[in-house]
Amino acid sequence: ITDESVQAYGPAGDAYLHSGMYTFELGDADNRTPVQARFSYVWQKQGNEWKISHHHSSVRPPTPVSQEEMTKTAQENFKKWNDSLQTKDPKKVAALYSDSALSFLPTVSPKHITDTKDTEQYFVNFVLKNPFGTITDESVQAYGPAGDAYLHSGMYTFELGDADNRTPVQARFSYVWQKVGGEWKISHHHSSVRPPVPVSAAEMKTIAQTNFKRWNDALQTKDPKKVAALYSSGELSFLPTVSPKHITDTTDTEQYFVDFVLKNPF
Repeated sequence: ITDESVQAYGPAGDAYLHSGMYTFELGDADNRTPVQARFSYVWQKQGNEWKISHHHSSVRPPTPVSQEEMTKTAQENFKKWNDSLQTKDPKKVAALYSDSALSFLPTVSPKHITDTKDTEQYFVNFVLKNPFGTITDESVQAYGPAGDAYLHSGMYTFELGDADNRTPVQARFSYVWQKVGGEWKISHHHSSVRPPVPVSAAEMKTIAQTNFKRWNDALQTKDPKKVAALYSSGELSFLPTVSPKHITDTTDTEQYFVDFVLKNPF
């Protein structure tokens, strides 16, 4: 018994409730397993003997995992995953993913991967990019009272490329990790490139004013090539002020400004 209470019934104490917690050691002498449980006994005097009239025993529910513990577990498991990328061994990375129930939506693949073979094949190419991930924002949601599964989601930045030419890529992530046979495995992983931050109206106006100044300054040089260089050489639709033409290429753009810059426009 590890915790207990007793409640007597009747003036003579001929019945009582004994309840609390006990731990059972089960198994062979060299391989004992402790099992924590809860108990309730009602004992009653029948004649001169105490007899059990009620006995309720149940396995103790697991202690709920705290948010702090769950976040620590999530961060440790992400480190394991990130460290496995550094080995450049796709088998080691794929071994962290569930081999039974898996949903994997990678950053740079159009596939919905559901097995170990395709997971490993994806990482064959990905590890060659020398990826290193750093979490920049995260949240963790535990599932089940024992915290045997959790969702880890947020934002990470990957450094990709050779040591002397690293490129940062901001992305979003969702992992679901589950305990399988005492080991943490990824049952779901969804990664996607972070959408660009929308440009505000004020920023867009500043860009527009800056580019107009560049165009106007180009006119002041009186060099038609410099003005034409600001126009697209691919797709262009140019309807000039003093020409009846619909200009769609660089040659005609430059030709138009040969005459226009001579008017000293500002």
